[in-house]
Amino acid sequence: MTLQFIKMSGAGNDFVIFDARKTSISLTQAQIKKISDRKNIGCDQLIVIRNSDEADCVMEIYNSDGSMSGACGNATRCVASLLEKDEIKIKTAAGILECRKNGELVSVNMGRAKIGGDVDLQGFSFTCIDVGNPHAVTFLQEKITDENFFYVGPKVETNKYFPNKTNVEFARILSDDLIEVRVWERGAGETLACGSGACAVAVAAISKGLVKSKKITTRFKGGDLQIEWNGVSVIMTGGYEKIFDGVVDAEILSC
Repeated sequence: MTLQFIKMSGAGNDFVIFDARKTSISLTQAQIKKISDRKNIGCDQLIVIRNSDEADCVMEIYNSDGSMSGACGNATRCVASLLEKDEIKIKTAAGILECRKNGELVSVNMGRAKIGGDVDLQGFSFTCIDVGNPHAVTFLQEKITDENFFYVGPKVETNKYFPNKTNVEFARILSDDLIEVRVWERGAGETLACGSGACAVAVAAISKGLVKSKKITTRFKGGDLQIEWNGVSVIMTGGYEKIFDGVVDAEILSC
């Protein structure tokens, strides 16, 4: 058995995308982990697109450890770019997300952000934000060191305060409309960007009055994402890249 896929990236956040709308695809957790391993194909998240009666498609999101994720803004934009429409509805575990193409950019309405409380963990104060999946955001005066990042990130991700684990963002405000972010993703580790994480950071900064603008550029290692929050819905806009088409062969699928 072989399976065709598309490798795509949004702000450096990369995905292996399988289109199961015409061909039935079923992957085990072991196969997802093997495909996601960067010694094989490699990706931050593995995506499966399926048919939907409620939207243009259903998008299943799997982290590189094989666990499922409720939302992924960058993956949503990449999938939207593949569909031959300018206005697209994509069903996810977090609900139906509305997307709009604008030239080389895609915007996605991530819906309402749920603002939780603050919690002190590992010497940092985190604000809890849910954007279809959980996030813990902390604001720093200086860039976090590698030593602290790789120690604190997984400790907070798996802290008992978060029963389903959490994504962790270390943010540094550079101006009223620019925030630098480094992210430790739940089930994936460090990634070059995180769309829902960008939304969480912007919502946390605006709601706390740390910035004056309602339109924020979030700057990740992999690139910039534009976030707009009107107090209700969060809109994320960014580019995308199709890296290559490929085929997963039987050797990789044998687990």
